[in-house]
Amino acid sequence: MEVNFREFYTPKAKQAEAHACRAKYLLFGGAMGGGKSWFLCAEAIKNAMMFPGNRLVIVRKELSVLRKTILVTFQSICPSAIIANFNQSSLKVTFINGSVLYFLDANKSKDPLFNKLKGLEIGWFGIDEANEVAIEAYQILKTRLRWVLPNGDTPRYEGRLTSNPENCWLLPTFITSNSESEAYIQSLTSDNFDQESEYYQSLEETFKDNPTLKQKYLLGDWTLVDSINQLIPSKSLALCSNPIVSDYPTSLGIDPSRYGDDRTAFVLLKEGNVELIETYDKTSTNQIVTKTIELIEEYNIDPENVGIDGVGIGAGIIDSLNGSDYHVKELIGGEKPVEVYHEEAFKPFNLRSQMYYELRKDILAKQLGSISDPSLVSELSAIQYEISTEKTVKIATKEMIKKVYGKSPDIADALCYANWVKTWRDGFPYFLPISGGR
Repeated sequence: MEVNFREFYTPKAKQAEAHACRAKYLLFGGAMGGGKSWFLCAEAIKNAMMFPGNRLVIVRKELSVLRKTILVTFQSICPSAIIANFNQSSLKVTFINGSVLYFLDANKSKDPLFNKLKGLEIGWFGIDEANEVAIEAYQILKTRLRWVLPNGDTPRYEGRLTSNPENCWLLPTFITSNSESEAYIQSLTSDNFDQESEYYQSLEETFKDNPTLKQKYLLGDWTLVDSINQLIPSKSLALCSNPIVSDYPTSLGIDPSRYGDDRTAFVLLKEGNVELIETYDKTSTNQIVTKTIELIEEYNIDPENVGIDGVGIGAGIIDSLNGSDYHVKELIGGEKPVEVYHEEAFKPFNLRSQMYYELRKDILAKQLGSISDPSLVSELSAIQYEISTEKTVKIATKEMIKKVYGKSPDIADALCYANWVKTWRDGFPYFLPISGGR
C-alpha cells in the first residue's frame, strides 16, 4: 500500500529544518502558531512507519487538554489507511506495521514519581508544551529509550519537544545550552502564516498594547521570559550587558561543589564588570584552594574582597585559605542578615536573601556591567522570591530553583557573593516590595 503523506501534511521550511535535525533531543517552537503540534505529530508518524514494530509516546501535562489539542492534530494529519486500530479509551494507536503510539499525561501532582512513564520501553518520545511538564518527566523519558525492534535492530532513539517561551527548565537545557545532543530550532508565527493572514493580524491586534507578550508569543523571544516572582527583571539584565565605568575594587565570588550535578563556579568582578566566569565539575578542596590563590594573585585581589559559600566543602576551603594567610570572607546564606537600620515594612529572611536583594538593587541601578554570558543571564532570571506572613522577603533555595529550573544557579550565586564583598556591607536601606515584572 502506498500513501502520499504530503496530501495530509506538507512541512513549511522551518518544520522541514526541524525534521532534518539529527540531534538526539530537539526543542521546536517559540511563537504561537509556528506549526509545533503538526511537526510533533508528523515526527511520531514518521518514526512509527520508518521502524516497523517501534514503540512511541506523546505526553502532555493534562490528559483532558491532550485530548482537545495534540490528539486532534494527530487525527487530522495521520492517514487512516496506516492505522490498524485506535483505542479511544487507552489512547493507544496501533499502526499497520506493528508500531504502537501511546498518548499519556505527565502530571507531577497526580503521579509524583512518574510511575506511568517509568514502566515504558520506547524508541521515540514527544512532549507537547514541555514548559508545562516537570523536568523529571523529560529525564525519565530519556532513560526509557531502549526499545528493540522485532527484527533485533534498534530504532533511532530521539526525543522531540515543543513549547512557547516560558521561564522554566527549557532555558538552560535547550535555549542557552551548547550541548550538541539538545538542540533548539525557533519557529515563528511568520514561518507558518503569511503576515497578512487573518491569524497573524489577530495576534498583532491582541498584543498591540503589550510589547513583552508580542516579543514572546509572536516573535518567539526567550529573553523576556519573566515570571511573577522573578527577583531581577529581564529588561534590567539586558541593560547591564555593556561595561560600566566605576572605581569598585576587584572582587571574587566562589560557589564550591564537590560532587553531583552542581558545579564549582568562580565569578570575578573588575571595576563592577563581570571579567571572568569559570565552572568546574567534581572539584576537590585542594583544587579549589589552588585556583582561588591563582586568581587572587593574578588579579591582585584583596582577600577581603573574596566571598566563598561556607557551607559544606566551603568550610574546608576557607580554613585552608586562612591558614595560607588569605583571609577571605565566609558567607553562610542561612545565617541572619547583617543588622542594619531600616524603615521599610519588609526585612530579608536570611543572609542569602539580603545578598541577592543587594545584587538586584545594584543591577536595577546599573552599577554592574558586562552581564552578557547567556548562562549567567539565564540563571539570574531563575531566581525567585516570596514575601512571607512574617513580612520577610525570602529568596528561593538552590534546591527549589533546581527543581523548577532544572539546574543549580551556581554562577548566579558566585556573582551574588562577588557583588556582596566588592564593598563590605555594613548598612543599607531596603526598597520593598519588589517585583520581577517592573
